[in-house]
Amino acid sequence: MPSGGTNSNSERQVSMAQMLAFIGPCLPFAALGLPLAVILSEYYASEIGLSLGVVGAVFMVVRLFDIFVDPLVGWGMDKTRTRWGRFKLWMFICLPILFVSTGFIFLAPAGVSPIYLGCWLIIIYIGFSIAALSQSSWGSILTDNYNERTRIFAWWQMANIVGIIAVLLIPILVMNVMGGSKTLAVQAMGVFIMVLLPVMIGIALWVVPEKISNTSAHDVRLSDYFRMLRRPNVIRVLLADLWLGLAPGIMGALFFFYFIQTKGLNREQCNIAMFLYFFAGLVGAPIWNWASKKYNKHRTLIASSLIFAVIYAGLGFLPEKNFPVTAGLVFLAGIPYAASLLLTRALMADIGDEVLLETGHDHKGTLMAILSATTKLGYAFSVLTMSALAALGFDNRVETNSTEALMWVQIFFVGLPVAFLLLGALAMRSYNLTPERYAEIQAGLREKGISNDTGTAPGH
Repeated sequence: MPSGGTNSNSERQVSMAQMLAFIGPCLPFAALGLPLAVILSEYYASEIGLSLGVVGAVFMVVRLFDIFVDPLVGWGMDKTRTRWGRFKLWMFICLPILFVSTGFIFLAPAGVSPIYLGCWLIIIYIGFSIAALSQSSWGSILTDNYNERTRIFAWWQMANIVGIIAVLLIPILVMNVMGGSKTLAVQAMGVFIMVLLPVMIGIALWVVPEKISNTSAHDVRLSDYFRMLRRPNVIRVLLADLWLGLAPGIMGALFFFYFIQTKGLNREQCNIAMFLYFFAGLVGAPIWNWASKKYNKHRTLIASSLIFAVIYAGLGFLPEKNFPVTAGLVFLAGIPYAASLLLTRALMADIGDEVLLETGHDHKGTLMAILSATTKLGYAFSVLTMSALAALGFDNRVETNSTEALMWVQIFFVGLPVAFLLLGALAMRSYNLTPERYAEIQAGLREKGISNDTGTAPGH
């Protein structure tokens, strides 16, 4: 039943200037996140000289380690109280970490050891955790309006997609227009990210306000992380985020292997198809924002997951060496892809207000850390599929693999994501923080005089 007309009484909107400044850091963050999820693992195996199995194992171990960083960062954010706010300070902290580690990861010479890769991956993931958590937590307190919060994360998701598209264009330009090597293309990605990081973070810190919490930080404990994990709606959102993260994670990890080895496309066609996939997210984000206003957030998340599963299943029936049909279906798959990240974060921000009403403590940093951890867990296990394929006889360095090995590539690339997308939809069936309930939460916060936005930090 449509429910978009039920809102919190607050109608505060984020101005367009503030919105653009807030989403600006998404460009370097997403431009970094895509290679970390898709390109670098294959690059270190094919160009740097490490074995596929070793690369898959290193990425998985580092990503699993990174999951334990998120609770510490979230706890630190919830404990932070400064005249500049909580999350702006942490956004500033991530800048030097990401700048330096990006240089070492993207500009690595051929022949570096697995230890080199593992150490710098740990550092870059720590910086990336701080960046992602500080920005998503900051976005969760820019408004307390149910629909406006979805609008913020829709813009956030579109900016992420723009960053992804921008970094995808770099290898196309370097390799196809300039005639450069794949190594040069990856190095150009690194330089692009390093230039954008200080510019976009600086603009955001200068222009965008942060609302100052009037809640106490003295009783915020690391154990709150585990207490939040017992909340039913948190569990539902986390399960959905885990399953819905596994699906595109596997797609990203195996994208080139699947389309080159089983469908006969070349690398240039794969780059274009991946570009179309993410470009479709720009089409999808406004659609899911509109749908969430009309039908509410969790129902929209369920619908988008089911649509994604149906379209994605079609990738298993693509004809070989037919790039136009492949490109069209990959584009369609990108439209529902945009829904899960923006909606799960908007939903978790709503839960944060419910927690604030019930406990009197602002745990948005902790809640976003929990959500980030499940997203990373999904991507960590998705990269493990590379090691699994290597164990099953697939070799990315040969032009033709055995029929059995290619069968496993198809099972992993198509079958697993479809199953995970259906599980993600199932996880949200009993979610009950509706727009009506959210309006009651905001009324309760006003009655108690509790707020997460009673003041504005300087710097805008």
